[in-house]
Amino acid sequence: MIRAGAFDATLRSLAVLVALAVQIVAIAVIGDVFHDVFVSTPRLDDAPAPPSDTLARAAPAARADRLMTINLALDLVSVDRAMVAAPVANAPEVAAAPVEAAPAGEPAPEAQTLIEPAPPLIAEPIPQLRPDPTAAPQPTPAAPVITTSSATIEAELRTLYLMNASRMLAGLVPLALDIGVSDAARKHSAVEAQNRYVYHDGPDGTARSRYVPACGSGWYGENTGKVWSGGVEVLHREFMAEPWEPINHRTNIMDPNFRRVGIGAVQGPDAVYITMAFCR
Repeated sequence: MIRAGAFDATLRSLAVLVALAVQIVAIAVIGDVFHDVFVSTPRLDDAPAPPSDTLARAAPAARADRLMTINLALDLVSVDRAMVAAPVANAPEVAAAPVEAAPAGEPAPEAQTLIEPAPPLIAEPIPQLRPDPTAAPQPTPAAPVITTSSATIEAELRTLYLMNASRMLAGLVPLALDIGVSDAARKHSAVEAQNRYVYHDGPDGTARSRYVPACGSGWYGENTGKVWSGGVEVLHREFMAEPWEPINHRTNIMDPNFRRVGIGAVQGPDAVYITMAFCR
């Protein structure tokens, strides 16, 4: 019985030892597995980052779960170094393709920016400057036609005779006929005939512009009118019937300082126009 009890105790001890050995072996195996999994496996944080041309990189996989809700497009935008070093003026903007987050346990791929080709630049047509509308040139009015005849020449000579007769009755020196001044007077009568109006200053300028060059001095006088049916005597009587004033038709005829006269008669469509230009 003693031996049987001792044998049973020995068996129990062996069983305990075997159980301990099995536990030790199990612990060792588990330790190796734990070392291989958690110690020997390199972490993604320790892995060297692959070379990249981007300025920003994706977050490590260990933190991917926390960054899933963050817009990774802000961290993964690829910037071309050449464009950063020397940006092209007025370069067209391009849109980057959306970046997908890497699943947990896998390294996040580097951001890839897809640059769409810029549309071809089409030169806009340069607007042509339109010249300002130029006013059509106005035709130069034709010079008035000086129509002379025996009747107009007779009217000129008759006028000269009547004026000198009045001057001689007053004891004044008769007026000498000046051919050059007569030409200037005749041109003025032609303008009057063209406009059918008697005036001293009009389309052909002022009396001064006409007679200062013709007379050769700054002192001049002008009488002008129109007659019908050879009524030169009627025009002279009207001039001499004016009151004596410093300057009028009568005082021009009777001015003792005037020594020369030009007379121009032109046949108009309605009457004969006569101009008398007095010079010193």
